[in-house]
Amino acid sequence: DALLRACGKHTEPQRAMASGGVRPGQSDMQALVIACNKDGMDSMRKGSLKAAFEQLKYAESILIANTKEPENDSLLAVTCNNLGCYYKRIGKLHAALSYLRRALQLEVELTDDVTIAGTHLNISGVASKLGKHDKALEHAFCALELVGNHIASADQYDGNGVMPSVTHDDYTTLAIAYHNVAVEREHLQQWDQAAMAYKQ
Repeated sequence: DALLRACGKHTEPQRAMASGGVRPGQSDMQALVIACNKDGMDSMRKGSLKAAFEQLKYAESILIANTKEPENDSLLAVTCNNLGCYYKRIGKLHAALSYLRRALQLEVELTDDVTIAGTHLNISGVASKLGKHDKALEHAFCALELVGNHIASADQYDGNGVMPSVTHDDYTTLAIAYHNVAVEREHLQQWDQAAMAYKQ
């Protein structure tokens, strides 16, 4: 389960965790980190930015103190992504980019393509705000490719006859990726390609 990472209109439909409760096999420390991330993102959505920052930084400090446990890497990726969203929200775009890049480094080794696509969309949004539209377009394309391949693979079975599931959030992420590609094409004055992306 990933926690909600809402960085604005570019990435709001990231997967949300249904509850902040403890799952079987989950340590108290992991449950605390999950709760801090959930509370931090809830606070950010409500506009309580100081509370959001405190919760997210507390989660980060717990994870940094426990870096020897590799199973915490996925939680660190979520926390870094959420901190990237926080810094984007308060306008500290370089700090946001730093956290989002760290999240991406961790996710590439750990998680599914749709989560990685969401992080690429977060990076795309920050790069766009920094006026780096070529980089923003690259990350939007990466997201588009990842989530598009994930959805296309739903038509195929794995070796065990199990069909991968595609969720509503996956299609929403795909739509956002097309939108980001179109917006960045507009910024780069690539009008025809922008129009084609908007039609998707």
